[in-house]
Amino acid sequence: MNRKTRKKDKSDFRKKITEQIDKKRIITVVILGIMILLIGAGIREGFYLITDMSQENDEKYPVKGIDVSKHQGEIDWEGIAEQGFEFAYIKATEGTTHVDSRFEYNWKNARKHVFRVGAYHFLSYDSPGDTQAANFMKTVPRRWNTLPPVVDVEFYGDYRKRGQHPSKEKMYTILDVILEKLENGYGKKPVIYTNKFIYQTYISGRYDDYDIWISDHSIPDSLSDGRMWTFCQYTFTGKSKYVSNGNKSFDADIFYGSKYKLRHY
Repeated sequence: MNRKTRKKDKSDFRKKITEQIDKKRIITVVILGIMILLIGAGIREGFYLITDMSQENDEKYPVKGIDVSKHQGEIDWEGIAEQGFEFAYIKATEGTTHVDSRFEYNWKNARKHVFRVGAYHFLSYDSPGDTQAANFMKTVPRRWNTLPPVVDVEFYGDYRKRGQHPSKEKMYTILDVILEKLENGYGKKPVIYTNKFIYQTYISGRYDDYDIWISDHSIPDSLSDGRMWTFCQYTFTGKSKYVSNGNKSFDADIFYGSKYKLRHY
């Protein structure tokens, strides 16, 4: 082996050693970075847990929210947050074509001030589920840290009349599609909002994988089938100087759990 060959072999060897050292350094830096992030996340979670627990009071359901639509008119969202409402659900759409005229304003401003914000769709029995879901997804932005989408299942118009309620088949044909489309679109299982009668008659036993937002002013400990509710709308007559200067009522709600739990919901 001549001198030139030996020199080249030594150079290649040094190059390999250097490359191995560089790889180890990169791996070490990455591991340290991950450890720092995990430690930071742990400290942050601990801070949230302690802070949120310290803010809890003796109320059974201390985490309160508000749900609104265009009917509430002008809303001062900074004032709503200062008043202690921790979450807000805002009407976005109804049926295949209707968009709430104040959704964009409420969505934008609520997200600046209220702790957690979500949007809801009012179910129509007169148009297909896929077009209703498309209307909602076209209207409601996909944003990190928003609450899961809600499908509002009520009776309206002639469907309120005894003997003219929609059949189960009619409701399920539409609702099944909307729920599936919204879950795929937002990566979150939607919540079903409804009242006691509809829950008992249509929802219970079929949609047990979905969280329930029940409208029940008695604030029950559980639903009629023993399941726990996630949200409860406990009044239609909430009042605040920050909602149309106190001239219009709004729906007030509670969350089943602590502020810390809502933070991760």
